[in-house]
Amino acid sequence: MKQSVGSLRILHLTAGSDLGGVSRYLLDISKAMLKRGHHVTIAGERGAWHDAFMDAGITWIQTPLTGDLLTLRRAGRTLGRLLENESFDLVHAHYRRSARVGRQIASKWKIPLLLTLHLTDIPMHFPWRWLSDFGDHTHAPSLMARDWLINTARVLPQNITIIPHGIDTNHYTPVTQTLRDQARGQLNLPKDKTIASYVGRFDVPKNHFWLVDLALACKDRLPNVMILLAGDGPDAKRLEQLIQKHQLCDQMRLLDYRDPLMLYHASDAFLLPSAAEGFSLSCGEALSCGIPVLRTQTAGYQEQIVENQTGLSIPVDHDLFMTKAMSFLSDRVQLAMMGTQAAMHVREHLSFDQQVTGTLELYQRLAGRS
Repeated sequence: MKQSVGSLRILHLTAGSDLGGVSRYLLDISKAMLKRGHHVTIAGERGAWHDAFMDAGITWIQTPLTGDLLTLRRAGRTLGRLLENESFDLVHAHYRRSARVGRQIASKWKIPLLLTLHLTDIPMHFPWRWLSDFGDHTHAPSLMARDWLINTARVLPQNITIIPHGIDTNHYTPVTQTLRDQARGQLNLPKDKTIASYVGRFDVPKNHFWLVDLALACKDRLPNVMILLAGDGPDAKRLEQLIQKHQLCDQMRLLDYRDPLMLYHASDAFLLPSAAEGFSLSCGEALSCGIPVLRTQTAGYQEQIVENQTGLSIPVDHDLFMTKAMSFLSDRVQLAMMGTQAAMHVREHLSFDQQVTGTLELYQRLAGRS
């Protein structure tokens, strides 16, 4: 791709093109930068989503950016040799280990290192505090992420920029009754059920097994409720076993990961019981589709939840989640009213265009182009 005058050359460092929020963020922001005439290179290991990066025309360098310190030093030297004929304006790292490699490269080339904090509440005891590098500047997707960086990671406030993750509102369109009927028909779901959904990994720290407990409670008290789980991860088989063991086929279904748009359109509500988050794109997408969200008070909830208007937020507590979820799912009329406000909230405060504009301004400032 021909670069325009003033275009930026950005090197992203990540663990890999695996399924998950980090890869979603990387893919979306990289495509947006390419579209605007900037050059993007990503280094990391190939994962389940690698074809999506290739289809987007993104330059990918196969590099293992995980392991012990010796492995990371070797990775930094190897990557430096592979890129010795290249020049970049900044390095953008997405994990602590990749930030260690990023520091080697940024120091060698005398360019800034930016780190995006994708998950708060990561370990900071020894040796993690010694191993952590939060870059010359840190991107925080949420207020909670900024507070964690200041209070726990001891990053100076002036070295933090908050840019919430944005939602493609042209893709995640508000649901209508026609769209809901179509989605339920294609997914072979009953039209008269109250359907709650979850989209994400089946892994720590998502607390997805709480949703099995909720389905068991709904079986007796809210038999009209069905919970859909869409995703992948190490706990997928265990979830299938629990659904069979407790005979929850009428209350819970497990779906493979897919474009979640149809799932959102089929839903009345979205649930996130996670113990820790970086932001939760899935919650933002559901809100954009006019689906109210009940989520734990982890990073991103302050940007997404206007209490009793776009949804509800609660502390990370199993019993409280169960109580609030039962109440939340019992009133479809109230859910629909919140959904209307949820779609408006995303379009006003959390659009992808706003994210791209903020990110590009940060890149230009760090690269001395502002």
